Amino acid sequence: MTVRADIRRNIIPSQVFKTIRPKLDEIDLGENIVMEYGGDYEATAEQMKPLITSLALSVLLIFFILLIQFKTSRRALLIMSTMLLSFPGAALGLWLTGYPFGMTSFIGIIGLVGIVVRNGIILIDYAMELVNHQGYSFKDAAMAAGKRRMRPIFLTSMAAAMGVVPMIISQSPLWGPLGAVICFGMITGMILTLFILPVLYWLSSENEYAKRNIADS
Repeated sequence: MTVRADIRRNIIPSQVFKTIRPKLDEIDLGENIVMEYGGDYEATAEQMKPLITSLALSVLLIFFILLIQFKTSRRALLIMSTMLLSFPGAALGLWLTGYPFGMTSFIGIIGLVGIVVRNGIILIDYAMELVNHQGYSFKDAAMAAGKRRMRPIFLTSMAAAMGVVPMIISQSPLWGPLGAVICFGMITGMILTLFILPVLYWLSSENEYAKRNIADS
């Protein structure tokens, strides 16, 4: 037997399902009867696996591109740490807007992963230029890069974040979660990148330089 139902306009199916499922699970169906859930729940479960594979592939490709550009895995992983700095903002955005975590929000995370790495590249590349060509210390280069690259990182990040605001205010259950993830993830990632990434660059570079000197001696 198949039971079908529809919901009112602008109502998110996953929230309705989350409310109804505990009551359905309390029903005693007997030994030979099995209840299965379809609709939005089934479609999301089927689509999440290829999306997770796509995310893993994206992260892997970004790593190899950074490895080719910066020559060391330490630098590549340092820049990729900006991805982790954006995830708290994505979660905060979904919580503040009231959107659930679903397929479109996961697509937003995939897009966010590629966007926020750009901020790390801008900052680390400039810091390395100061060290290699202008004789800055790692600490001074990190501080100078954070100050001088603040404006371009701020402008590019805010432009991307504000561009998806119409998705959020549309109250669309399809595009709203995607907009919330990208908007708040970009803003939070930008702020944390400007404060945390220079420190990570300074500490990791000094440790690498110290180990290299010990090995040479």
